[in-house]
Amino acid sequence: MLLALQSVLCVILVVLVGTWLSQSADVLAEKSGLGRSWVGAVLLAGATSLPELATGVSAVVVFNAPDLAAGGIFGSCLFNLLLLALLDIFSGPEPLLKRVQIGHALAAGLGSVLLGVAAAGMLLARTNNNLALGWVGIPSIAAIALYLLSVRMLAQFERRRRAEVLQQEAEVFQYRHIKPQQAYLRFILLSIAIVVLGVWLASLGDRIAAVTGLGESFIGALLLAATTSLPEAVAGLAAIRLNALDLAVSNVFGSNIFNLAILGIYDLVYFPGNLWANISGVHIFTAVVATIMTSVAIVGLIYRAARPANIYITWDGMALIALYVGAMYVIYRG
Repeated sequence: MLLALQSVLCVILVVLVGTWLSQSADVLAEKSGLGRSWVGAVLLAGATSLPELATGVSAVVVFNAPDLAAGGIFGSCLFNLLLLALLDIFSGPEPLLKRVQIGHALAAGLGSVLLGVAAAGMLLARTNNNLALGWVGIPSIAAIALYLLSVRMLAQFERRRRAEVLQQEAEVFQYRHIKPQQAYLRFILLSIAIVVLGVWLASLGDRIAAVTGLGESFIGALLLAATTSLPEAVAGLAAIRLNALDLAVSNVFGSNIFNLAILGIYDLVYFPGNLWANISGVHIFTAVVATIMTSVAIVGLIYRAARPANIYITWDGMALIALYVGAMYVIYRG
């Protein structure tokens, strides 16, 4: 009973703080001049993904459970892509991916590259090709380097896009009454709060998982991923309510890029052996499915299909849901 009450309280607090964090990110996008796409993909995605980092490092260092940590990462990537379909349902009569910038395909493509690096790292570990510098695998170094490169590329792309837009129309300011210092401080404080709540929620999920008897891969891919990804879900829905659609979509793709870089950080703190060799082979399948789901999202961004008659979700949204459910079934059976 106490565990249930704690879980309800934690979820309520995550919803409140996640909503405020999304609003704060929208303010910060205006005050910083960086735009919603970059702030969503880097700052908001980083803040909402930090619970994955904290719980995963704990699983790797304290409990020596790298498979649980990896399951949380790959499951979170799947869950974030599922969020695109759920956000599409709540975004109104016009399809979500039809209303946002096509430039989100850049962040989605970079996420696919990182998923490929992760899959390659797991495959190489199974062929005894231990490519490493010291105790850290080359795939981990590549993942961290690619994340930093992605942040730079996204910033440059957003600056060029905003410059082109401002040549055609004047920028609209919604938050003139808020000082930049207030915007930065509020975002930092809410980010800290969402991390604390995310870690608490994940610990509650671990206690619930302890009585289920399910495997680490499935628990990591479903329960741990869902609890640590709740801040992303709340922030995305709040962004939809603010009509900040680009903020919501960029948060999804940016969270996946950040999550995959976290795998490299896990390797940095995992001293007992080769992290990639201690990850279940089922996560190779999960990475492939996440890549397919990302590709479906890219197709949706570029093709911009209309909704079928009398259906509140597009074909690409239905494909994302089907792929997620299918992946969870395979992981459970595995």
